[in-house]
Amino acid sequence: MSRALYEDLYLSPEQVARVRSYIRQVDFHLPGASSADFSINPHARYLGYMFQQEDLESYGVGLECTAPGMEHQRTFIRMSRGQLLGHEDAPTLPVNDPVMAADAMTLHRFYDKERRPLRHGEETYSSDEGAPGADMDLSMVEQQLRDIMAFHNGEPVPGNQEILDLRVYWGTLLAGRYPRLKYLEKAGQLSALQADRLGAVEAEINSVEGILRSLGLATLEDLNKPKREDG
Repeated sequence: MSRALYEDLYLSPEQVARVRSYIRQVDFHLPGASSADFSINPHARYLGYMFQQEDLESYGVGLECTAPGMEHQRTFIRMSRGQLLGHEDAPTLPVNDPVMAADAMTLHRFYDKERRPLRHGEETYSSDEGAPGADMDLSMVEQQLRDIMAFHNGEPVPGNQEILDLRVYWGTLLAGRYPRLKYLEKAGQLSALQADRLGAVEAEINSVEGILRSLGLATLEDLNKPKREDG
């Protein structure tokens, strides 16, 4: 079984100061802020084993913006293990763009972004009308279907999804989120709007059944087939 080359690092005050010096050296900043407007998370995450094309010496150091009005914006900077430990011959990795950390999260595009900071934990679905969480479920099914159609039409797909990604995400949604929606519908817990959205996305899925099959993706009809018992 393969294992990560390194583990996460918990930075000492001296190492945190080293990160801060590097941030200023390369002028790493968010638009509208400066390189001095960051608090540094001392928990440096090892990235070399997390992403297929990442340098094996790579770590990600989390940064939270402290500029007025930007306090909830987070990003990260890539640094090598040697840089963090202060090795004289440490390799210097190409500086990454200061992307918003949340934008790199798979589910971020499904959240309501009108309110800042974003709701999380017990507050995530507290303002949903109808079944809590059903709006998120519906958004995920609707958007993933749009991603599939974009892929089929040769258009850009969020996250540069390939066919394997589509199969995993779509299969997971039809195995989990969709049955939950059907249960809530049967129990009468969906709001009128949620029920209408569910009916609309079901009709849309059925209308592109041929495309789904051509891509090797599951259809609603597949959910009605008897489960296969292995062994």
